[in-house]
Amino acid sequence: MLTTRKSASLFGALLAGCAMLSACGADADVYAIPLAEAKARIASTKASYKAGSQTRWMRSAGVAADGLRVKLSNAGTYSSSCVVRFETVGSDKTRITPDCGDTGAAITDAGVQFFEREIAALVRQTLTGEPVDAELLGREMAAIVIKSFPKMQKEGFEADEKWVEAQKEAAIQRAEDQKAGWAD
Repeated sequence: MLTTRKSASLFGALLAGCAMLSACGADADVYAIPLAEAKARIASTKASYKAGSQTRWMRSAGVAADGLRVKLSNAGTYSSSCVVRFETVGSDKTRITPDCGDTGAAITDAGVQFFEREIAALVRQTLTGEPVDAELLGREMAAIVIKSFPKMQKEGFEADEKWVEAQKEAAIQRAEDQKAGWAD
């Protein structure tokens, strides 16, 4: 019985995640709204949601060459910037895709994916009125971390090796300076 409940709970979570991520065939990034109206609504938005004790905000930050620039709040300041790209899909449908890859919003692939998921949820809220499910968003972000963990570990160890090498070089330089009478 307990296994059945766990399976049902897991299935429900997967189904919700599937719907949010459009992994089940639905185009979650396509909205039944004309392109001009979609751009206008996102250009004038200041969407938000509550994540724990913090409120996360997205606001428009002007026009980009191939879309609109939006910024995400970070501890009260707007420091993460991404581009929202628009594509017409029929006369009354628009595909909207967040792109944080080349904007300096994040320094890791996982960070880029975090911001893109968050912006997609805030775009959905702006265009449909559907509230952001912070719990689901958190689970999606946890899945991204788990998937990215081996790469993040490797990058972390590489940075540590570089730091250790720099410390060794600094220690050698201090010893040489001391022998030459330049240090105490």
